[in-house]
Amino acid sequence: MFAKVINQDREIKKLFYQKIQEKIEKEKKQLKEKIDSEYPKIVSWLLKGIAVADYNAKQEHDTLKGSDGEDELRFQMWTLLPRDSYILPDYVLEPKKDEFIQIDHIVINLKGIFLVEVKTWSGSFLASDKVWKMKTGNKWDFCSSNPTKQHKRHAELFDLWLRNNVSDLYPTVKDCVYPVIVLKRVDWIQAQYSSIPVVSGASGFVDFIIEKPRGRLTPEIAETLVEKLRTAKPYEEKISFTEGTTKYGKRFVRVKGTLEDAKSVCKDYKAKGYKTTEINVDKKDKDVFYFYIEQFEEKPIKL
Repeated sequence: MFAKVINQDREIKKLFYQKIQEKIEKEKKQLKEKIDSEYPKIVSWLLKGIAVADYNAKQEHDTLKGSDGEDELRFQMWTLLPRDSYILPDYVLEPKKDEFIQIDHIVINLKGIFLVEVKTWSGSFLASDKVWKMKTGNKWDFCSSNPTKQHKRHAELFDLWLRNNVSDLYPTVKDCVYPVIVLKRVDWIQAQYSSIPVVSGASGFVDFIIEKPRGRLTPEIAETLVEKLRTAKPYEEKISFTEGTTKYGKRFVRVKGTLEDAKSVCKDYKAKGYKTTEINVDKKDKDVFYFYIEQFEEKPIKL
């Protein structure tokens, strides 16, 4: 008994939160600019205040976690899961540019990788891919969010992260990733139309794990995955560029991306000792930039 709890690298996690905050500020700015362009000045002033307040409320709702329920579940998992299990609590990943996922718990053992979404909800529920409903008295009310839809996105982006970051292990691990939604306490639930399994409490989650075949992962693969996840950094976009020669023999570099990307590549060429021309945008493709290069030739010293 007693699984190992592995926390995400603290400094790297700070970088994630910094990038998330930058994205939020950028989206708020875009929202204000859209209102300014579509409405008269006095109306836009009023709408901006309302829209930003609503945006902030949504972000707070999306960001705040049921920490008490998650901590309780983490303790129960720690005591119930075997020693060869790793519990990775509250991990943030960026599988692609500006696409972040925050997974409440990732559990890794010899049976596979379990992505756990925790909801501190209690009561009776109808769960499906399209909508969740909760019983209130004698009627069914729509839930404010859809955990199946949310966690399905987590699973899809986690799969992308695996492909890009542990490509050598991906063929082995891709079929033993199990997303699951854990509700704190459930009186009754029907989740047959939810593509993500839904269980009640830590005991329900442990039963979910027990059902899976053992030996899907080796101890070495499990350790490698844990370390890769613990030290996973924010997404780094690789700049795509190619070299070529015109029919007149002039060498050029084509960069696909932004002007800033082209400037970065151009700077690298200068650092390598090349003489470069100004950067131009391609006439046919506005996302392609190019510049010409010429290698410096050292002139012989006359004695």
